[in-house]
Amino acid sequence: MKIVFFSDVHMTRTSTDRAAFTLRFLTDRCEDADMVVVLGDLFDFYHGYNGYIYPWYRSVTDGLKNLVSRGKTVFFLEGNHEFSMGKYFEEYTGVTCAKELTLDVEGKKVFIAHGDGFSKFSLARLLKRPFFYRIMDLLGPAVTWGVVTLMRPLLSRRKKGYNEEVRNVFRSYARTKFAEGYDVVILAHSHIPDILEVDDKTRKQKYFNTGDLVRYSSFVLYETSAGFSLKTLNPASR
Repeated sequence: MKIVFFSDVHMTRTSTDRAAFTLRFLTDRCEDADMVVVLGDLFDFYHGYNGYIYPWYRSVTDGLKNLVSRGKTVFFLEGNHEFSMGKYFEEYTGVTCAKELTLDVEGKKVFIAHGDGFSKFSLARLLKRPFFYRIMDLLGPAVTWGVVTLMRPLLSRRKKGYNEEVRNVFRSYARTKFAEGYDVVILAHSHIPDILEVDDKTRKQKYFNTGDLVRYSSFVLYETSAGFSLKTLNPASR
């Protein structure tokens, strides 16, 4: 069995290089996978509209659709930059969207989420309410995109460097999930690739952060023969 976990591409209207890079990643790393899990913030902004997908996202959206058509199971976990993927996205691609996910991976209980849900405050969390979704629906995709473009600097910092305090907050949250009985915890959002192994002499529990597919070329891989591991792309494959 092979599962690929990745996140935080943050594609925009003009980032054709990121779209092309993601498509290569889907082809080179995911074509032979049984399952692919996107841990959010694939898009720098997304709100699902009935019958509509932003044209500048179409190539990657079709890439995910192609994986499903080839028999892969694909999950999309909404990040803080995705404001409800919507039914049309799921119907068009065949991808299953969720806020978080619990999987049994060959006997391992695995918790997976973007990782913004336990922060004390974020503007994105404040805006992720039915009231604001209705406003976005009324404004339509073009106007909403324009408004979000103006607000983007407030939604999050585009460049997130290494921060030990942030890393430790995520590790602490992973430990709470370990206490709930999870063997493996996989998060994203911090843009900091990370791995933590806890051995309480009865079992080993592991936490991974997928990091940033673009900046660090990092992702998490599960293979039956090797288990879970944090991977980095060879520079030649970028």
